[in-house]
Amino acid sequence: MLSHNFENTVLKSFVKTEKGGKNNVRTEPQFFRKNTMKNTLLSVLPFVMLPMTPTLSFASDASVVQSEDVKQQGATVNPESVSQNNLASQAVIEQGADKSIRLYPKSPTSDFPNPVSLDYLLNELPVQSPAVFLQNARVAQKQATGLGIESIQSWKLDLEGRLSRREYSEEAQDFHRGALHIGKQLYDFGVSDGLTEAQQQEIQSEASFQNFVLQTHKLNVMQAFFNVILADFQYRIDNEQMAIEYIAYDKSKDRHDVGQISDVAMIEAESNYQQALLKRSQAEQRQLSSRVSLANSIGFAKVRPDEMKMPSLKAFSKRDAKALNLDDLYQQLEENNPQLKRLKGLWQAQQQRVEALRHLNYPTIRADAWAGKLSSHPELREGNWRADLSIHVPLYDGQQNKSELMSAQAKAIKLSAEYEQQAQLLRQQIADIYFQLKLLKAEQEANLVFGDYADLYLDFSRAVYENERATDLGTSMVRLSEANYRVVEWRFKQALLWSKLDVLLGKTVNLSKDE
Repeated sequence: MLSHNFENTVLKSFVKTEKGGKNNVRTEPQFFRKNTMKNTLLSVLPFVMLPMTPTLSFASDASVVQSEDVKQQGATVNPESVSQNNLASQAVIEQGADKSIRLYPKSPTSDFPNPVSLDYLLNELPVQSPAVFLQNARVAQKQATGLGIESIQSWKLDLEGRLSRREYSEEAQDFHRGALHIGKQLYDFGVSDGLTEAQQQEIQSEASFQNFVLQTHKLNVMQAFFNVILADFQYRIDNEQMAIEYIAYDKSKDRHDVGQISDVAMIEAESNYQQALLKRSQAEQRQLSSRVSLANSIGFAKVRPDEMKMPSLKAFSKRDAKALNLDDLYQQLEENNPQLKRLKGLWQAQQQRVEALRHLNYPTIRADAWAGKLSSHPELREGNWRADLSIHVPLYDGQQNKSELMSAQAKAIKLSAEYEQQAQLLRQQIADIYFQLKLLKAEQEANLVFGDYADLYLDFSRAVYENERATDLGTSMVRLSEANYRVVEWRFKQALLWSKLDVLLGKTVNLSKDE
């Protein structure tokens, strides 16, 4: 049965009257503070039975939003251990991924909470983001390369052995060898030190970027979570509108049967109903698709959350867009943005690498020592130990060193250009967010007025109906649902804009504290 459950307390966490001093400050429209809509609707609209009609309902807890059709289609979670899977995924990376190529589990292994909160998805659910794992792998790869570079000037200890025969002075003789070797490159005019410092700079740049990737993942989860709730609200609106059009169509058929209206008028009513039914069907699909997107965002594709807790976003309402200055934001962006800091660090590392590669044609000095059976004839030739101090002077390498230097220089130029390009894009993003934040207050006022209008018009339509006159009470209730939708959408937009600004300026996604 088509359900039109207009619980006014659905946004209880958002909608309050702030009392302070002598006056009460109205923060939301009146329609959120009345308790007459449900009774009015149930007494006015004799909604008909329709097959396959999903309903949107609100649980007894006003902060929980759910969709019954999605609940029936939701996937069942198989019980395993989330924490163990998360640790196992990290072990795969540490062990060289030689046992498995999957870096995260297919589904959470403990019971998924229902209803689910945004705070749980952001702070308690183990992070299963391929982007996060990819960045972790980049850091591990850089660290592995750094170990290889550091080993160039490290001590080397190895055991040399040989079983051999040779001809010497027209005589076949043994030429065996068994010795312990120790060696070290002593000096290469700063090549190894420069490459090591460059690699360490790259490791630091990539490691500091890990938190930004995580915060970006959280922003994606926030957006997907909000989309689910908005899809449920939109379905509620379209469901109500479809019911109204169906009633009008049903009355048109009765009037057409007795010859009160023409065929054209009856077909028009049917067309309006079919269009409304199509919109309702599309909204129903968006309910499911938004949950699929949320499941994909959190990294558990087979888990489709059913009921959603309305998040508390009070911290964002305390922040004042009037205090923002675009030039100051640009300055903070240049100083704190993780993307720019990463590119700047990589460019600095590449500059160090270029300086190191300029000395590739310089000599290298190393020391080596051997102890043991260096020859089958130690008394005559090799003896039992040997110590060398050697120098290697490159004379001609077919321009291989020049090629490496030119490639490094080109990469440094590329990184510089990428930095400038990224800075331009980020400045535009900051500007877009800045102007949207500046408009939030005006949008809020428009929503408040529209809500008051919807509330008063509903009272007017109800009064007309009670006097047994023609009325558009159903349309009034749809308008009231639209006012609800606008307020919720505005709250979500406010939270996302501030969160995006925070992340771009190097901060973290935080739902509970005012920064």
